[in-house]
Amino acid sequence: MSMSALLSSLDTPVALLDVPRMQRNIQRMQHRMNELGVRLRPHVKTSKCLPVIQAQIAAGASGVTVSTLKEAEHCSAEGINDVFYAVAIAPGKLDQALKLRRNGCRLSILTDSVVAAQAIVAFGQRHDENFDVWIEIDCDGHRSGLTVDDPSLVEVARTLIEGGMHLRGVMTHAGSSYDLDTPEALQALAE
Repeated sequence: MSMSALLSSLDTPVALLDVPRMQRNIQRMQHRMNELGVRLRPHVKTSKCLPVIQAQIAAGASGVTVSTLKEAEHCSAEGINDVFYAVAIAPGKLDQALKLRRNGCRLSILTDSVVAAQAIVAFGQRHDENFDVWIEIDCDGHRSGLTVDDPSLVEVARTLIEGGMHLRGVMTHAGSSYDLDTPEALQALAE
């Protein structure tokens, strides 16, 4: 059977991967992060594919990043339990986050405001849970997060720490980099 006949017989949508190329890319990325001394935590929202995620973990990824708690549930159900939920958590989702943690998922969550930090602390104290929490820093023009010079940044950290939560650190996401296509433009954004 020809390749075009084979392709035309597939039901769509379908994902077709060049597995050796994928493996090389995963290995190359992990190797570079190892050289830099950086823990790689790939975002699984693109692949949403367990074999791809497992290949990333096998290559040395320290855990995964998700954009929904449903993705966190799927990963945890497959034994991938070091999960970062990279969306500022809404108070209404803390029950779901608690359930994941109580079921063995080492879920860490994100916040970007004093009000949200207070909600996390109140919920955590009510349920005797010391959430692992990151604070989001806005690095590219008010997409989300706090600016580095926002006085509430310290207040968010203080609220979490004094409330018994585990402050993991700060994180940022340069989403505006998606539209940049030259090394110079990327360098300018990084600075």
